[in-house]
Amino acid sequence: MQRPIPSVLATLLISGTLACAAIPSANASASHPSSQEARAAAAKLGQLYDSNYAAKNADAMAQLYAEDGTLVSPAGKLIKGRPALRQYYEARFSSGAKEHHIHVIDANAQGNGGFSIAEFSVQVPQGDGTFRQESGHIMAVYVKDSDGWHFRAVEPSVAPKE
Repeated sequence: MQRPIPSVLATLLISGTLACAAIPSANASASHPSSQEARAAAAKLGQLYDSNYAAKNADAMAQLYAEDGTLVSPAGKLIKGRPALRQYYEARFSSGAKEHHIHVIDANAQGNGGFSIAEFSVQVPQGDGTFRQESGHIMAVYVKDSDGWHFRAVEPSVAPKE
């Protein structure tokens, strides 16, 4: 059974980040992306996430996010900004987490960015040296700026630990 995303947190996260994505920034291109471009960007960001995760490259992981990007960790902690994201991924990789896989279910354009829902799985270490699979869904909001596509906000929904 998957843990539902807390509705108040999800509503605030999505509405706030969609509003930010809809407001053109000084660096945004003049035209808005099409739904097809947004779907391609969501798939590419998912692929980059998985390959950078496999390479345990915390710097590259942080660069997938906008400068002020936010991750809600599976434990519920908010991680905001590239320096904090880099530290989070360094700790995550040091813990032994591995084999991250994302499959985008749906994506759409919104303003100068888009949003997506994806399925994910990852192997996380347990205290006894074994691993367990953690899986669920990811809600992501992303933005297109002068240097490409970046996550603005990412929140996973994971099954409760047994």
